[in-house]
Amino acid sequence: MALLAWELTRINLPDATAAAWPWRLELLDVQSASTATTVAVGLILARAQYATAVRPMLGWRGRVIETDGMSDRLVWWVRLTNGSPHGATVEYPKYRVILRSEAAGNPPSEDDWLTREAAVLKLVAAGLVDGQDFEIRLLGPAHSLSNSGDDSRTVALFAPRAMAVVEDVHVRVRAVDQAGDTHQRVVHCMRSARREPTSPSPDQ
Repeated sequence: MALLAWELTRINLPDATAAAWPWRLELLDVQSASTATTVAVGLILARAQYATAVRPMLGWRGRVIETDGMSDRLVWWVRLTNGSPHGATVEYPKYRVILRSEAAGNPPSEDDWLTREAAVLKLVAAGLVDGQDFEIRLLGPAHSLSNSGDDSRTVALFAPRAMAVVEDVHVRVRAVDQAGDTHQRVVHCMRSARREPTSPSPDQ
């Protein structure tokens, strides 16, 4: 486009101006510049169309499930979802743990994002037992996020004892699609959580 603009401007200048530097520099003729511009625009549009087609539809789902080995038989299960038929690759997520004891204080900030290890330590410091009261799964690097129905996209599990202590756990997920574009979604693990479950959620 810049080449075409240059040539169109140059050929419309007065002869005296066109003969002076830098206007006497001929990069391409108008026809060649027009062809190059058409090709470039076509490539840009094709790339944009492809990026739209392979864009992941990131979301999450929470439900009560039965499990063994945790401090309660019924736990709140949170997992990532991808509504797109095209897969994506998850980068290292970040975590933000908000305890009920601090929920009434200052609102969360960008400085509150933690690594998975630091998030686990904060929950343990609050008196919870890793693997019994809660479990935060390791995602990434290069974790594949398809639209299959398996549990490989599990984000976390929370027993009632953990839900009594934790106000929310945010998980910031960044995923790279097949076009190389990065997309971000923040999972709110405790949104609509059944904190005192009495039965599993219906199959979804």
